[in-house]
Amino acid sequence: MGLIRRIGRRLLGRGERTPSPQSAGGEDLKESLSRLDCEAQELMERLEAGEAITIVDVRGAAELDGGVLPGAVHIPLDELEVRWRELEDADEVVCYSAAGSRSLRAARLLRARGLINATSLDGGLPSWRRAGGMMTPPGR
Repeated sequence: MGLIRRIGRRLLGRGERTPSPQSAGGEDLKESLSRLDCEAQELMERLEAGEAITIVDVRGAAELDGGVLPGAVHIPLDELEVRWRELEDADEVVCYSAAGSRSLRAARLLRARGLINATSLDGGLPSWRRAGGMMTPPGR
């Protein structure tokens, strides 16, 4: 488990349901630890640098024909509520979908389960492609 994740869990408590502590500026501490969205260019640079990021494709199976992000794990959004524990030990999770709305819901669901390191690829696959991101056939 990553250092930031361990610190976050200690500060926030796993699966916390009570209001979060406030930072000095009045900003919610949870939100100040990590943004909910991730830009495509940032993700590409971090992957190229070798950072340990688990990429989760939350699209339905019928949408995979056009390809997936390299190394992505496929967990459709409608299965994430049951399968979220598969991601529990990831240092960081970036979810993506066709346009970004489902991945935003996925990141929020994962954070509600205590995975404070979950984010959403802002703009989904179109932003990934515009940034020059590669796609691979499903299952590779």
